[in-house]
Amino acid sequence: MTAPDSPVQDEATRDHLTRAADWYELLFDLVFVVVIAIAVSLIEHDTSIQTVLVFVTLFFPLWWAWVNLTATNNILGSRFGSLELLIILAMPGPAAMAIAISAGMASFDWLYASGAAWVRVVLLLMWLAPRVRGHHVVAVWRPFVYNLGTAAIWIGSLALPVPFRYWLWLVAVAIEVALLAWRSSFADEVYRNVSVSHALERIGLFVVIVIGEAIYLTVTELSVDPTLLGGLTAFFGLVICTILARGYFRWGAPSAHAGLERARATGGYGVLRDVVMYIPFLVVVGLTFVAAAIGTAVSHPNQVFGFQVKLLLVTGIALFYLANALIGLRLRRPWRRVLVFLLVGAGIPAIACLIPIASEGWATVGLLAIALLLVEVFGLLMRRQIAKSDAPPHV
Repeated sequence: MTAPDSPVQDEATRDHLTRAADWYELLFDLVFVVVIAIAVSLIEHDTSIQTVLVFVTLFFPLWWAWVNLTATNNILGSRFGSLELLIILAMPGPAAMAIAISAGMASFDWLYASGAAWVRVVLLLMWLAPRVRGHHVVAVWRPFVYNLGTAAIWIGSLALPVPFRYWLWLVAVAIEVALLAWRSSFADEVYRNVSVSHALERIGLFVVIVIGEAIYLTVTELSVDPTLLGGLTAFFGLVICTILARGYFRWGAPSAHAGLERARATGGYGVLRDVVMYIPFLVVVGLTFVAAAIGTAVSHPNQVFGFQVKLLLVTGIALFYLANALIGLRLRRPWRRVLVFLLVGAGIPAIACLIPIASEGWATVGLLAIALLLVEVFGLLMRRQIAKSDAPPHV
């Protein structure tokens, strides 16, 4: 055995805490490329509030499955090679859930529940795998309750009629959220071993999937009917995607990395959990809304954008900046600065989308692109002002 303070173990710990995403995780994410494509297609063809709410409700268990698999592999993957196979083995679970959403939950909710249960059985195996090699990472009852117990609830729900089975799904997810929030020596041990760089990279790759879907729709919709106005709309859509991607990867992720490292070093494990597991869901949902609206605009640039599509755009942008604001607050940034940037980031695009002078799809998307450019300029000026105010005085 290696002594706790030996250089070998220190080096291994440093390698774990700075690890990058593995090939099998990238392969696993291909399932969610399809998930996002299905979600965007559903919303693009029906932007009613009911459809949007159904999407958000059904998408959260999928996100929760992804983030649990990612977090477990983050903690254990670099130490136990068997998790590679288990991550690949988990792929049919979210695939089944996505197929059920696409095919219609009225007839295929059994497939959705079965996929959710499959993921939890795989998660149970991932937590039990270290025990085969004599490592006791957690108390054995926790993965059985968290994974096998909730898997049984998902499968058992199929014995109940609609809508009671859906309420049981909510109970299953709520149990997992509650167990994760329960502070104990288990939670401290798990969060101490989280690789912040790996977690942020994995979330960043998921964000790339959603932005990539917007770009894919922009190109494919234009290829069906390559008009000049459609091309202009596609250009505006690419500008929007570029600004949002730049905002996330240029400013959001690096800043969050420093803050999360501080939180982990000081025992702020609740901050780590919220920023990595909960709040990014808002980013993904918001970008999905934006992707669906851009696809609609490119395919029908001359058509008047209905209020529901405009509301979808406004809500998507607002969720994006709201998520950034919540991350800022959790990382203890000055709340006044966070509030100002949130109001500007959500307010200017909302005005641009909802003003009555721009009704057609191309004009709405174009004004949104201009609005986001203004937000970006405001952000640059604000950061320069903060840098000046925070700089030490000259002697």
